[in-house]
Amino acid sequence: MKFTASPFYLFSRKNRGWSQKQIYMTSKQKWAFIGILLIAIFFRFYQIKAMPGGLFPDEAANGIDVIAMQRGNIQPFYEGNNGRESLFFFMLWGSVEVFGKGPWQHHIVSAFVGLISVLACFLVTRELFSIFYDGTSDQDKERIEKQSIYFALLSSFFMAASAWHTVLSRTAFRANLIPLFAAFTFYFLILAFKARARNKQYLYSALTGIAFALGFYSYIAYRIMIPLVAIAIVWPILVDIFSSPRFNRTKKFITPAVICSAVFAIFIAPLAYYFYMHPRSFVGRSGQVSIFNPDLNHGDLFGTFVKVFLKSVGAYFWNGDLNWRHNISGKPFLSIIISPFFGVGLIMATTLAARYAIKPLKYKTDWKYFVLAGWFWAMMLPTVTTAESIPHGLRSIGTIPSVFILSAVGLMAIFNFVSKVYNLYWEQIKGRERKLITNARNILAIVFVVSLISQAYIHCFVVAANDTKYFYAFRSDLTTVSEYLKEHGNKTNTYLILDKFSAMTVDYMTTADSRNPENPKNNPYKQLNPEDSWKLTNLKFGDQLVFAQSSLFDIEKFKQCHPEAQLIREDRNKFNQIVMTVYVIGK
Repeated sequence: MKFTASPFYLFSRKNRGWSQKQIYMTSKQKWAFIGILLIAIFFRFYQIKAMPGGLFPDEAANGIDVIAMQRGNIQPFYEGNNGRESLFFFMLWGSVEVFGKGPWQHHIVSAFVGLISVLACFLVTRELFSIFYDGTSDQDKERIEKQSIYFALLSSFFMAASAWHTVLSRTAFRANLIPLFAAFTFYFLILAFKARARNKQYLYSALTGIAFALGFYSYIAYRIMIPLVAIAIVWPILVDIFSSPRFNRTKKFITPAVICSAVFAIFIAPLAYYFYMHPRSFVGRSGQVSIFNPDLNHGDLFGTFVKVFLKSVGAYFWNGDLNWRHNISGKPFLSIIISPFFGVGLIMATTLAARYAIKPLKYKTDWKYFVLAGWFWAMMLPTVTTAESIPHGLRSIGTIPSVFILSAVGLMAIFNFVSKVYNLYWEQIKGRERKLITNARNILAIVFVVSLISQAYIHCFVVAANDTKYFYAFRSDLTTVSEYLKEHGNKTNTYLILDKFSAMTVDYMTTADSRNPENPKNNPYKQLNPEDSWKLTNLKFGDQLVFAQSSLFDIEKFKQCHPEAQLIREDRNKFNQIVMTVYVIGK
């Protein structure tokens, strides 16, 4: 087999990245894979009706757009709540049509997306680490394929048992689509380059264009995928062009590239046209939270960037996002059990990526690290270029699943190093001692797996489940208020004492007839800002006023001005906190 210096040969159809004898997972690996999926299912769906039990107004705003869809207003982008891409809303629409309105009906959609993202992490990792190069022996190919399975199992397990990703997967935010489409974009891209048959190559090229385009309908941070994918593809192409005058290998991919581009253009067209007609919507809220905003950097742009950068990177190891909707409040994004491996993997991948960028001909096998390091650092840009609520677990979501793949890289690197040292002394170890060492290794692996799962369970279903702030972060009190209003509310005599932002949840959940805005059963109340509740002067006998948990402090002033008001209902949560009170005007 003739050796070539070009790194672009890894995408050659002739070599196609596959050995003649395909390596499949063993029975143990298949059971491990099934176990990982079961772990992912458990963490994302367990007690999803009870936890968190509320729909935060930002989540409810998505539901309001679902109502607009039900009324025939179909758009690729909706302007409400600072503007949002619509793909996630179409998924919510299906859930609402089947199960109705409510918190869990939204959260199961995110949970499903999170589950498929774990699967995507496994697929892209296996493909990324099973790329072969010219000159690779059949023995090395078999070793690489087997190792790629271990990388895939490890990374997907880390993601499945991640408390951070579990929290995000149980929060109904459209940003959850970023890891899914980013992973599938790279997955289909690699498959397209590996495919031997033309029809498969064209199919995977089309799927790459679809996955890449659909990601832009998720969240603004996904746009960083443009330079990331471009560099990952263009860099090997440029090297091939300059290293081979005829660049024959590159020519073979012109047709697949055209197919991918054409399909991408078709699927991105609705959103592109919308932004063309509404250019201001393209930027959205990014300008408000940017580090370039003088109100946030206070004249010290560089200092602000350094501070944000250190906090954002440090959040993977310590002091994570305090927001319960983005993370287990205050906990690092990664378990202390795997964060050291992530640190090793990140340093290793970044170093090898830099080496590949400088000398791609010599270090062509480092292309996978070029992709991984680029994936992580590129997806960090939306976080490190904003200066609001840092660290921010939601804006960092684009680094998933690269974070867990890098953690697997770090663990495997340490394992391989220890194995080499271990093998040096293996011949000197007696039979009984060998058995003890083998048993100790197996026990250590079991303890590692059980500890990671147990820690995630404790954080998600013990710590969070017993913290009042967790439930209030999702405004579970608004579910109680909405249920009361649907049964006892009336547009003529019911006042909801609640701020406009929080009222979005109640507005959404009390819309009885989504397709008929004139139905009198919709929103059976009059909303009034809490600070204005005491100003009501035209109250009459039988009028009722509903206070949510966030407006309880305004009751005292209201009662001073309306001593005739009588308390008729007081609902409490499992922590014995008052979440709703209802007053009625008496004689």
